[in-house]
Amino acid sequence: MKDVNSKDKSALSLEAAIFDYGGVMSFSPLWRVQLLADAMKVPKEIFAKIIFGGSQSEQDNPWHEAECGRQPLDSTFAKQMQHRLTPYGATFDLDFFLPWVAEAENEPDPAMISIVDELRKAGYRLALLTNAVREFRPVIENTIPIYDLFDVIVDSSEVGMRKPDREIYDLTSQELGVENSRCLMIDDLIANVEGAENAGMKGLLFTTSEQTASEIRSSFELSSAPEK
Repeated sequence: MKDVNSKDKSALSLEAAIFDYGGVMSFSPLWRVQLLADAMKVPKEIFAKIIFGGSQSEQDNPWHEAECGRQPLDSTFAKQMQHRLTPYGATFDLDFFLPWVAEAENEPDPAMISIVDELRKAGYRLALLTNAVREFRPVIENTIPIYDLFDVIVDSSEVGMRKPDREIYDLTSQELGVENSRCLMIDDLIANVEGAENAGMKGLLFTTSEQTASEIRSSFELSSAPEK
């Protein structure tokens, strides 16, 4: 039997790469979150937790329910959000929030698009796995050519589950036709990376575009970045 070193074994074990959308395939628009916090007069240091909740799924969180496709961004959603904001003396403005979600302008990350192209040309299976509300899907499609880049697209609002719950990782690997252990999940949130690892996948935390692209190339033993 041919002897291979540990690096070769690691590369040979990977058959698929799974990419997050926000903060990976597109740049993280932190300034837009700041804009929303200012508009609703929510204390900035606790805004994200109040509105978007923690990383773990919470059935009493209207945003998490929206990400699972069970709650549209409507008047019921607004009432539930207002209940969360009232203790802080803030007002939830659905007329501001809905276009903030549905009409967002994101910027694609060229380095990540390039690495996806490299992986595709090398014959690897590719998936986009994103936590997103239904109203946000057009933004994703307008930002990156998801149907050209990926073999599989798993949108939390379409499948009724979200990261970091194990079921959504299992579903993604099943759709790819690849065992969990042979998938690499790239995400900018540590909870989602840990969720992938708990599901038996390999996880990679996004840091910078260049560093993450380099780590992906190393994981799949691709050649160095193509010259510009």
